Amino acid sequence: MIQKVKLNFIISVFGVKTVIKKLNKEKHKENLKIYKEYFREISDRTPKQSGAVMSFHRMFSIIGIALYKVMQDEGQSKEKSIEIIHEFLWRGPYGKNVRFISFFVRRVKDPFTTYLKILGPFNEWFFPCPPWEKERVDIENGIGWHQKKCYFFDFFKKEGQWELCSAYGDCDCRVAELFPNVLELKREKALCKGDDYCDFLYYKR
Repeated sequence: MIQKVKLNFIISVFGVKTVIKKLNKEKHKENLKIYKEYFREISDRTPKQSGAVMSFHRMFSIIGIALYKVMQDEGQSKEKSIEIIHEFLWRGPYGKNVRFISFFVRRVKDPFTTYLKILGPFNEWFFPCPPWEKERVDIENGIGWHQKKCYFFDFFKKEGQWELCSAYGDCDCRVAELFPNVLELKREKALCKGDDYCDFLYYKR
């Protein structure tokens, strides 16, 4: 009963029902039921994480992949599904919180450094190592990292849906775009594209 209430709460807060309804209005009730089944199946086989932050990342990953599976069942292309899920994640609670925090970060004395500490790779509270692993790289007029391990990539790869990782990873670019006069994020490599690491190259503007 508790799990049922918890899942219904997640669906409500993240707006899952709206996305599923847009996918196929006539079958949205059936697809919502299928979504819940996928969510429970994936949750049952995914190891629990200790701490609130990693528990959030676990839940955040399952939310997306369960939705992705429903879209695949409906015949949606992988590319379109990933695009929809990316927008779903960015327009949801995660993206809203990031935009709220960004409003204040842009107004501090040193927004570049504060960005890296709160919204970027310096924030090891939200992106702890492990399961994330990164290596500092030197770049001119900025700060860079090579991220060699990523919880999201490992999760989606294990589920056989590694391509979905880009829907999550591209959120880094959306966050950086909130600071057009402060920094630029350049990324040429990504784990989900078959590279050995994701590069995070933050240049000052």
